[in-house]
Amino acid sequence: MDKVHLPKGDMWAVHKFGGTCVGTSQRIKNVADIIISDDSERKLVVVSAMSKVTDMMYDLINKAQSRDDSYISALDAVLEKHNSTALDLLEGDDLASFLSQLHHDVSNLKAMLRAIYIAGHVTESFSDFVVGHGELWSAQMLSYVVRKNGLDCKWMDTREVLIVNPTSSNQVDPDFLESERRLEKWFSQNPSEIIIATGFIASTPQNIPTTLKRDGSDFSAAIMGALFRARQVTIWTDVDGVYSADPRKVSEAVILTKLSYQEAWEMSYFGANVLHPRTIIPVMRYDIPIVIRNIFNLSAPGTTICRSASADVDGQNLDSPVKGFATIDNLALVNVEGTGMAGVPGTASAIFSAVKDVGANVIMISQASSEHSVCFAVPEKEVKAVAEALQSRFRQALDAGRLSQVAVIPNCSILAAVGQKMASTPGVSATLFNALAKANINIRAIAQGCSEYNITVVLKREDCIRALRAVHSRFYLSRTTIAMGIIGPGLIGATLLDQLRDQV
Repeated sequence: MDKVHLPKGDMWAVHKFGGTCVGTSQRIKNVADIIISDDSERKLVVVSAMSKVTDMMYDLINKAQSRDDSYISALDAVLEKHNSTALDLLEGDDLASFLSQLHHDVSNLKAMLRAIYIAGHVTESFSDFVVGHGELWSAQMLSYVVRKNGLDCKWMDTREVLIVNPTSSNQVDPDFLESERRLEKWFSQNPSEIIIATGFIASTPQNIPTTLKRDGSDFSAAIMGALFRARQVTIWTDVDGVYSADPRKVSEAVILTKLSYQEAWEMSYFGANVLHPRTIIPVMRYDIPIVIRNIFNLSAPGTTICRSASADVDGQNLDSPVKGFATIDNLALVNVEGTGMAGVPGTASAIFSAVKDVGANVIMISQASSEHSVCFAVPEKEVKAVAEALQSRFRQALDAGRLSQVAVIPNCSILAAVGQKMASTPGVSATLFNALAKANINIRAIAQGCSEYNITVVLKREDCIRALRAVHSRFYLSRTTIAMGIIGPGLIGATLLDQLRDQV
């Protein structure tokens, strides 16, 4: 029999459905309908575990290693959730086959959890193996539902295909060469026009089960898109797309129909609900667009993330050089200053080496050109350890007066303005700072990369939402100036003036 080679290219469309999308039997049917209605020649579908299942799996591991007997009932709850879902979705041989596999898996898990219970601890690889079962079950159920409609469909345990190398920063790097080799082998044994693949889980080069960590299923879909050289990767979620600002904070926020890879990267780094920055890396290599769609609102076009993007918002071609605004709360600003810093090589290295040693994450850095001071933002929960480490590291310099202080400014937030056109548009910074000044917002620190894709400011936490609304309205609302006079403002007129002042 001739070996079946994996075809690659535009005939493949990749879809990713998160836990909310496959959270119930009806939602799994809806996902199957979307897959069936996609007229692409070939489809690769990445699925997460059913809603809340991953948390349930981690919870029963924690209970087992804490020697809490309730891990048994917690596992029974996981079994019942999948058992009842399968009874709703499947029938006949398909139902019998799935339930047999489910009960076999749960029996094995019971033995593993018993071992964890006795030992009182669990290794990371053991934990990853247990947690990954949620994806295995959701992928199998969805594949049965698609096949029930007469379509050629196979399910893939991505631990057999996707190989990653763990890094020291609780992340993983995909091994594309080895993954491509294993994908070719898998496809030669399982040729199919529709593949339902497990998200989140993978293997190390030594075939030890692991996970892709935070936002792992999105990352899985992006890696698969790159391996198949797909036409596009669609991430299905419960929002209409990427907004120009958090709609919970800015009611006038609009859907961005297009973003560049760099803009999406910047916005996701600064807390916008877009994608994890690492999700974008695999697809950028092959210029594969990512589309964010709402599974609960199929009429919404969503947001397309691609190589270059015009400022197209809800069908209107806006000239605004700023695409969106994002915020990060619960930060503290650390300021290290002193005349002894100027012109001394290695000072910045010593500062951030001390920060690294306590495992803190630096969100933003700003340095005066005089080299007299360096300030940076860290999560508030980490600032105490950072300050103590810096005080210890620079004790001699502080005592000698070469450094004047290591100061902590708590209760801060970051506001970032993001847009690729900012680099070629004069006056963006002036407009941003003018909007903040008119809103009576005090800026504590400023940073801008030389790429000019974002301008970042640090503010008081209590000013953050007001600042976000002020800059958003300046860049996104009507530029028309209206002159209005109020003669003899009484109670109503004075209230109107107060409201106008609050929104400036």
